[in-house]
Amino acid sequence: MCYDVETQLTRQIKDAEHKGADIAEIDWLKEKLERLRRERGDEFLNEVEFFWTSGFNHQKLPVITSDDPEELQFFEWGLIPFWVKDDSQAIEISNKTLNARSETIFQKPSFRDAAKNRRCLVVVSGYYEHHWVDKSGKTKIPYFIKRKDSAPIYLAGLWDKWINKDTGEEIKTVSIVTTKANSMLSKIHNRKPDDPRMLSILTGSSKYSWLTPIEDNSDIDFLVNLCQPISDDYLESYPVAQLRGKNGIGNVHEASMRHSYNIIGLP
Repeated sequence: MCYDVETQLTRQIKDAEHKGADIAEIDWLKEKLERLRRERGDEFLNEVEFFWTSGFNHQKLPVITSDDPEELQFFEWGLIPFWVKDDSQAIEISNKTLNARSETIFQKPSFRDAAKNRRCLVVVSGYYEHHWVDKSGKTKIPYFIKRKDSAPIYLAGLWDKWINKDTGEEIKTVSIVTTKANSMLSKIHNRKPDDPRMLSILTGSSKYSWLTPIEDNSDIDFLVNLCQPISDDYLESYPVAQLRGKNGIGNVHEASMRHSYNIIGLP
C-alpha cells in the first residue's frame, strides 16, 4: 500500500509546461490553483504543498470531488466513515483507511457508501513506494514515482464527511484507491510478491468518468474497471534518500531527488 506522497502542484505544473505535457492534463488543475491563490493567497498554498508527507500524519490532500468538480479542496488523509461514533474510533479507523482496494470498495463497510456516492480525485505531483531489500523489511529503499511528462497525477479517491459529536466539528477525509501493480511497480512494491499494488492513476477522460454518478450496477462494474494498472510508459521511478525515521530527511526539497545506494540488484 502507498502511504507517502508529494503534493508540489504549483511546481509540477511549471515543470509539465516546460516539458510540453498535454495541456488537457494541466489546465483543469491550473485554473483551480489560480482561483485558490486569488482567494486564499500564496501562504495557504505553501501550507498545503508538501515535498513529502506520510499518510499517518493525516495531512490534508488536494482533492476534486464529484459534487464540486470546479473547486480544489483539501481533505485529511485517512477516511472516517460518517457512521463512526466517537473520536477514539475515528483515530483508529483513519489509520486503516489511507488506501482502499479497488476490487472491494463497493463491499467493504468503511468504503461502500463513499464508493457509491462520494468519489473524488486526489491530485499529487508524485508518490513514494518502499522496496524491501530483504524479506524481513529491515532494509527498505524508498522510490519516487512520477509521470514522465511531469503532468499532475490524478488518483482515484473516496471521501466522506464525519461530525465529531463532542465538538460539533465537521471533518472531511479521503482514501486513495489502489489497484494491481504494473510491471515497474511490481518490482518496487515487493513486500507481498504475490500481491504487488500501486495507486490507481486516472488519465484523460477516465478522471471525469470516475466522478460520474452511478445509476445502475453496470456503472459500478465500469468504475471498478477504470482502476487498472497504468502502463509503465507513463511513469518514471528512481530511488531517493530515506524519508522516515531518525535518518529520514522528511519534508524537504531533496525528498524527491535521485539518491544512490551501494546495493546490488535494486529495481
